[in-house]
Amino acid sequence: MRLNAIFLAAVFALTSAQDKPNFSGKWVLDPQQSDFGDFPATQSQVNVIDHKEPKIKLTLTIKGDAIPGGEATNEREFTTDGKESTNKSGDRELKSVTKWDNDKLVTTVRLDTPDGAIEINDSWIVADAGKHMVVTGHFTGRTLLLARQGSPSRPSSAPLFSIHLGLALLGNS
Repeated sequence: MRLNAIFLAAVFALTSAQDKPNFSGKWVLDPQQSDFGDFPATQSQVNVIDHKEPKIKLTLTIKGDAIPGGEATNEREFTTDGKESTNKSGDRELKSVTKWDNDKLVTTVRLDTPDGAIEINDSWIVADAGKHMVVTGHFTGRTLLLARQGSPSRPSSAPLFSIHLGLALLGNS
Protein backbone atom coordinates (compact mmCIF):
# COMPACT_ATOMS: atom_id res chain seq x y z
CA MET A 1 0.00 0.00 0.00
CA ARG A 2 2.75 2.45 0.95
CA LEU A 3 4.69 1.60 -2.24
CA ASN A 4 1.57 2.37 -4.33
CA ALA A 5 1.22 5.80 -2.66
CA ILE A 6 4.87 6.62 -3.37
CA PHE A 7 4.47 5.50 -7.00
CA LEU A 8 1.31 7.60 -7.46
CA ALA A 9 3.03 10.65 -5.94
CA ALA A 10 5.97 10.23 -8.34
CA VAL A 11 3.65 9.89 -11.35
CA PHE A 12 1.71 13.01 -10.27
CA ALA A 13 4.96 14.99 -9.84
CA LEU A 14 6.19 13.97 -13.30
CA THR A 15 2.84 14.80 -14.92
CA SER A 16 2.70 18.20 -13.20
CA ALA A 17 6.26 19.06 -14.27
CA GLN A 18 5.50 18.11 -17.88
CA ASP A 19 2.50 20.47 -17.98
CA LYS A 20 4.71 23.49 -17.28
CA PRO A 21 6.32 25.22 -20.28
CA ASN A 22 10.04 25.77 -20.66
CA PHE A 23 10.87 29.39 -21.52
CA SER A 24 14.47 28.78 -22.68
CA GLY A 25 15.57 30.57 -25.83
CA LYS A 26 16.69 33.79 -27.43
CA TRP A 27 13.84 36.21 -27.95
CA VAL A 28 13.98 39.43 -29.96
CA LEU A 29 11.39 42.16 -29.40
CA ASP A 30 8.96 42.95 -32.19
CA PRO A 31 8.05 46.61 -31.45
CA GLN A 32 5.38 46.76 -34.19
CA GLN A 33 3.36 44.00 -32.51
CA SER A 34 3.90 45.31 -28.99
CA ASP A 35 1.71 47.47 -26.80
CA PHE A 36 3.99 49.65 -24.68
CA GLY A 37 1.16 51.22 -22.72
CA ASP A 38 2.32 54.50 -21.17
CA PHE A 39 6.01 53.69 -21.67
CA PRO A 40 8.16 54.95 -24.56
CA ALA A 41 8.66 52.44 -27.36
CA THR A 42 11.86 50.42 -27.27
CA GLN A 43 14.11 50.35 -30.36
CA SER A 44 15.26 46.79 -29.67
CA GLN A 45 15.36 44.22 -26.91
CA VAL A 46 16.98 40.80 -26.83
CA ASN A 47 16.12 38.40 -24.02
CA VAL A 48 18.08 35.21 -23.45
CA ILE A 49 16.35 32.82 -21.07
CA ASP A 50 17.94 29.70 -19.61
CA HIS A 51 15.17 27.77 -17.83
CA LYS A 52 16.12 24.65 -15.89
CA GLU A 53 13.18 24.16 -13.55
CA PRO A 54 13.00 25.58 -10.93
CA LYS A 55 15.82 28.00 -11.89
CA ILE A 56 15.61 30.72 -14.54
CA LYS A 57 18.41 32.98 -15.73
CA LEU A 58 17.25 35.99 -17.75
CA THR A 59 19.70 38.21 -19.67
CA LEU A 60 18.17 41.34 -21.20
CA THR A 61 19.78 43.75 -23.63
CA ILE A 62 17.64 46.73 -24.45
CA LYS A 63 18.12 49.82 -26.65
CA GLY A 64 16.03 52.95 -26.75
CA ASP A 65 15.87 56.67 -26.16
CA ALA A 66 14.46 56.15 -22.64
CA ILE A 67 17.45 53.97 -21.64
CA PRO A 68 20.31 55.86 -19.94
CA GLY A 69 23.23 55.76 -22.40
CA GLY A 70 20.90 54.35 -25.07
CA GLU A 71 21.57 50.69 -24.18
CA ALA A 72 21.65 48.48 -21.10
CA THR A 73 22.21 44.81 -20.31
CA ASN A 74 20.98 43.19 -17.14
CA GLU A 75 21.04 39.65 -15.76
CA ARG A 76 18.57 38.22 -13.26
CA GLU A 77 18.28 34.83 -11.66
CA PHE A 78 15.18 33.58 -9.92
CA THR A 79 13.32 30.40 -9.09
CA THR A 80 9.78 29.28 -9.83
CA ASP A 81 9.14 27.83 -6.36
CA GLY A 82 7.75 30.96 -4.69
CA LYS A 83 10.97 31.81 -2.83
CA GLU A 84 12.14 35.43 -2.80
CA SER A 85 14.98 36.31 -5.18
CA THR A 86 17.18 39.40 -5.03
CA ASN A 87 18.70 40.94 -8.17
CA LYS A 88 20.06 44.32 -9.25
CA SER A 89 19.02 46.67 -12.02
CA GLY A 90 21.68 49.33 -12.19
CA ASP A 91 22.21 50.37 -8.59
CA ARG A 92 18.69 49.36 -7.54
CA GLU A 93 17.87 46.17 -5.69
CA LEU A 94 14.93 44.14 -6.97
CA LYS A 95 13.07 41.68 -4.75
CA SER A 96 10.86 39.23 -6.60
CA VAL A 97 8.75 36.16 -6.03
CA THR A 98 7.97 33.84 -8.95
CA LYS A 99 5.59 30.90 -8.87
CA TRP A 100 3.46 28.76 -11.14
CA ASP A 101 -0.26 29.33 -11.51
CA ASN A 102 -1.12 26.21 -13.52
CA ASP A 103 0.82 26.70 -16.81
CA LYS A 104 1.32 30.45 -16.23
CA LEU A 105 4.47 31.76 -14.52
CA VAL A 106 3.66 34.74 -12.30
CA THR A 107 6.30 37.16 -10.96
CA THR A 108 5.85 40.00 -8.53
CA VAL A 109 8.80 42.43 -8.35
CA ARG A 110 9.29 45.06 -5.68
CA LEU A 111 11.55 47.98 -6.49
CA ASP A 112 12.30 50.66 -3.90
CA THR A 113 12.75 54.11 -5.44
CA PRO A 114 13.27 57.57 -3.96
CA ASP A 115 9.57 58.17 -4.65
CA GLY A 116 8.49 55.00 -2.84
CA ALA A 117 8.10 51.31 -3.60
CA ILE A 118 6.92 50.13 -7.00
CA GLU A 119 5.35 46.73 -7.57
CA ILE A 120 5.44 45.11 -10.98
CA ASN A 121 3.35 42.03 -11.75
CA ASP A 122 4.12 39.91 -14.80
CA SER A 123 2.67 36.67 -16.08
CA TRP A 124 4.40 34.50 -18.66
CA ILE A 125 2.51 32.02 -20.83
CA VAL A 126 3.27 29.89 -23.86
CA ALA A 127 0.57 30.07 -26.51
CA ASP A 128 -0.18 28.70 -29.97
CA ALA A 129 1.14 25.20 -29.28
CA GLY A 130 4.47 26.52 -28.01
CA LYS A 131 5.06 28.94 -30.89
CA HIS A 132 4.42 32.07 -28.83
CA MET A 133 5.48 33.27 -25.42
CA VAL A 134 3.60 36.23 -24.03
CA VAL A 135 4.36 38.19 -20.89
CA THR A 136 1.66 40.55 -19.74
CA GLY A 137 2.87 43.16 -17.30
CA HIS A 138 1.11 45.50 -14.95
CA PHE A 139 2.93 48.57 -13.73
CA THR A 140 1.34 52.01 -13.92
CA GLY A 141 -0.74 50.65 -16.79
CA ARG A 142 -0.94 47.42 -18.74
CA THR A 143 1.76 46.71 -21.32
CA LEU A 144 2.23 43.93 -23.84
CA LEU A 145 5.45 43.60 -25.83
CA LEU A 146 6.08 40.98 -28.51
CA ALA A 147 9.40 39.68 -29.81
CA ARG A 148 10.45 37.06 -32.31
CA GLN A 149 12.73 34.21 -31.36
CA GLY A 150 16.18 34.37 -32.98
CA SER A 151 17.49 37.31 -34.96
CA PRO A 152 15.63 40.42 -36.17
CA SER A 153 15.66 39.08 -39.75
CA ARG A 154 13.67 35.90 -38.97
CA PRO A 155 10.42 35.46 -40.91
CA SER A 156 7.16 36.56 -39.31
CA SER A 157 6.17 32.95 -38.61
CA ALA A 158 8.88 32.75 -35.92
CA PRO A 159 7.70 32.36 -32.32
CA LEU A 160 6.88 35.57 -30.48
CA PHE A 161 7.79 36.77 -27.02
CA SER A 162 6.66 39.69 -24.98
CA ILE A 163 8.16 41.09 -21.83
CA HIS A 164 7.27 44.09 -19.74
CA LEU A 165 9.56 43.43 -16.80
CA GLY A 166 12.76 44.11 -18.73
CA LEU A 167 11.47 47.32 -20.28
CA ALA A 168 10.12 48.77 -17.07
CA LEU A 169 13.11 47.96 -14.92
CA LEU A 170 15.87 48.78 -17.38
CA GLY A 171 14.05 51.89 -18.50
CA ASN A 172 14.09 53.20 -14.94
CA SER A 173 17.66 52.26 -13.97
